[in-house]
Amino acid sequence: MPGIDRFLSESLEIAIKKNLKAEAEYQMKKIMFAKYGISIRQSIEDIEKLHQIRKELLGESDYSQLKKYLSKICTFKKSDDGKYYIITILDDFLKRKLVDTIGDDESRNVLTAMTDKNRTTSDVLRLRKISTTSGYRKVNALIRDGFLIQTKRKMVENRRPVDQYTTFYHKILFEVKKDDLSLEIFVNKKLFESSSVFDIL
Repeated sequence: MPGIDRFLSESLEIAIKKNLKAEAEYQMKKIMFAKYGISIRQSIEDIEKLHQIRKELLGESDYSQLKKYLSKICTFKKSDDGKYYIITILDDFLKRKLVDTIGDDESRNVLTAMTDKNRTTSDVLRLRKISTTSGYRKVNALIRDGFLIQTKRKMVENRRPVDQYTTFYHKILFEVKKDDLSLEIFVNKKLFESSSVFDIL
């Protein structure tokens, strides 16, 4: 689903392609589009489709190879109170993506305004005093990268439904340990368990 799966999809796609020969990658893209009309990255949001293509093309009988790729990107565990799953990011590309996004003033302002809240884009831009042009561009990028997920719709004055969004996470913890950056993402239990990617574990 959008959100956590989309957030992980680019790193998982890189790992998948890195372990495919050029011809196998070409065939996978071709079959994926012909059968489902989607790309490899998009299939990660519906992991069963990716598995079916890999089974057909590579003869994989289970999810073990995909699990191996995922284990190099992140690990997860339940929080002590059982309300959240804590995802520890291992992949350097994903760490940079997170740091760059949080480090951008406008992106950070949007995310903090939507964390644990359902808000429309216009509500957030007005609240954070962000210009419409750059603000909508930032929000669209955050949706594309999986940081924001659509939750519900709100009726505005002209009776037009407008999408509301929230972050896929409850909080993110950063910790610098010697030469390494530790990143932990707390995700609501219900949202985590709806993930296509983590459903295979």
